[in-house]
Amino acid sequence: MKNDYRSNQFKKLLDNLQQESWQLELIISGFAIYGLIAGYDSIDLELLKAVQKEEGFTSFMLSTLLTSMLILIIILLTHVVIRGLWIGARGLRYVSGDIDYRNLNYSEKFTSFLKNKVGAFDHYISRLENICSTLFALAFLMIFYLISFFMVIGVLAVSINYLEIIKSNSETFYEFIKGCFIFIYVFSILLLLIDFLGAGILKKYKWTSIIYYPIYRIFSYITLSFLYRPLVYNFLDQKKARWIGILIIPVYFIVSLFSSGFGTLRSNYLDHEQNTSQQFTGKENYEDQLSEDTDMVNFASIPSKIIEKSYLPVFISYTNYMEDAVFKNDSTLLPEEDERGFGFHLTNMQSASGLVNFHVTPIDNLENQSKYLKVFDSIFELQIDSKKQVSIFNLTKNKQEQFGFETILDIEELSRGKHFLRILGPDEKEKGIFEKDTLITIPFWYFPENSTTSINQHSIVLRDSVTTN
Repeated sequence: MKNDYRSNQFKKLLDNLQQESWQLELIISGFAIYGLIAGYDSIDLELLKAVQKEEGFTSFMLSTLLTSMLILIIILLTHVVIRGLWIGARGLRYVSGDIDYRNLNYSEKFTSFLKNKVGAFDHYISRLENICSTLFALAFLMIFYLISFFMVIGVLAVSINYLEIIKSNSETFYEFIKGCFIFIYVFSILLLLIDFLGAGILKKYKWTSIIYYPIYRIFSYITLSFLYRPLVYNFLDQKKARWIGILIIPVYFIVSLFSSGFGTLRSNYLDHEQNTSQQFTGKENYEDQLSEDTDMVNFASIPSKIIEKSYLPVFISYTNYMEDAVFKNDSTLLPEEDERGFGFHLTNMQSASGLVNFHVTPIDNLENQSKYLKVFDSIFELQIDSKKQVSIFNLTKNKQEQFGFETILDIEELSRGKHFLRILGPDEKEKGIFEKDTLITIPFWYFPENSTTSINQHSIVLRDSVTTN
């Protein structure tokens, strides 16, 4: 049967659903909170990988997603707590009815104050109901806003990528069209932001409406706002709810910033958050201390703090500046067009089933990789206790799926005890300007297995000789 929104029967149906919607609210909030918390660590790990790989666009998108997830978790948890308070208030009302200020036997001054400020118990329940409904609507409105944000950024990225089709014809024309498109697009986004923060301020005046109307119509399709527009305007026509929606994100950042400054300082000199150095061994540089699910190597790693073998594997994670340094040292490797960065790349394509993969490494690219590694060997130097080591790097991926370079050092002649592995290489002081410096120092302790065995055998011989005598 088709519902007529103007009929009394349909309005009664909505009123009944509204009264019983709190049960669905709690169920949906519970599932949403569980899903957000369950997926948070996975997205946080992907963000860490993107930061390590210096993928700026991906890092920005994932950090935005994580921030939005945290805000949603806070809103939904607040909703669940207040809805629980509302349920408790309704149950108490069933038992004790309204507040009887006469039975409290307070003075006239406090009785008058409480009647004005607290009022009837039903009014309190009504306010809790309004807050819960507003928070629940705000949470899912934020989900739609997040989808809109990704759509706006995605359309910008895809459009710029496809504009490169005209680049082969004319570089100058391409730069002009690209610049004009970005300016118009960003200007339109700014107008959308002003209108959003101003609760529709650009829609209120005739001359701004003329300019803003076509932008509004175009972006209504880009942001998919036509799907949730009634929810937005129903939310914005409430003054208090409108300010909650506008201020929720700035307040979150301000509270997060200042709350992060509070904590217990345990020492005036010792810092437990510092990077690995001669004085500190951070777990992110020792592979046996890394969790496969959540931890990533910070620039370089060795298997463990204690090395028992006569060889030392060393892994260095790849970052974009390394390639710039290689190009600086050997300009013959510099390609005609730098294809690094976010965009469409045929080599990344594969079918949904994974059966078709377009990634094929040509022979000439293998030759360039070999030349690339030779340059890398020449500009990155490994030292143990200031003594230069012979290192020949190879391409690899570690157990965290980080791409990088690996080599294996011969340490058979090292003495037992503590040593320092130093990685020296080009440090980008400014854009395109490199200076050779110590990039990281990793302490380790060398206690070879053979040495331990020989000591045990020597002690057995001494014990036997003492027994014989």
